[in-house]
Amino acid sequence: MNLLTHSNNGDSEFTFVVSRASVQPDDKVHTVAAKKIRELEITLTDFHLESSEMLEVDGYPAVELFYQFKNDNCIIYQRQTLIILDDAISGKKMVSYVGTFPGEFSENHQRQYQEIIQSIKFHRAK
Repeated sequence: MNLLTHSNNGDSEFTFVVSRASVQPDDKVHTVAAKKIRELEITLTDFHLESSEMLEVDGYPAVELFYQFKNDNCIIYQRQTLIILDDAISGKKMVSYVGTFPGEFSENHQRQYQEIIQSIKFHRAK
């Protein structure tokens, strides 16, 4: 897992996490996303899915989830982008990118997250 934080005022207002996990050979990104939503509904307090949409990241199908939940009576917003990659050595892997924003999800937060997602380029064997 990789963790990046960014703030213009010294606190950790924006956190970006990249994680990887194995998936089944027949899994599709939309079925993995549906399973992820069910897990979030169970594990997060006052979970509310704002939106879910299919998109592409560097030519790969992806699902972007936007949701909120409560943590210590504070509303937390997260955007999560899920992508499944085929790895010739280790099989299929899900890569998850999660941007976390306490309080409101401003246009600046949206822009930061989208810039990171749009900059992603995967290595392709030649």
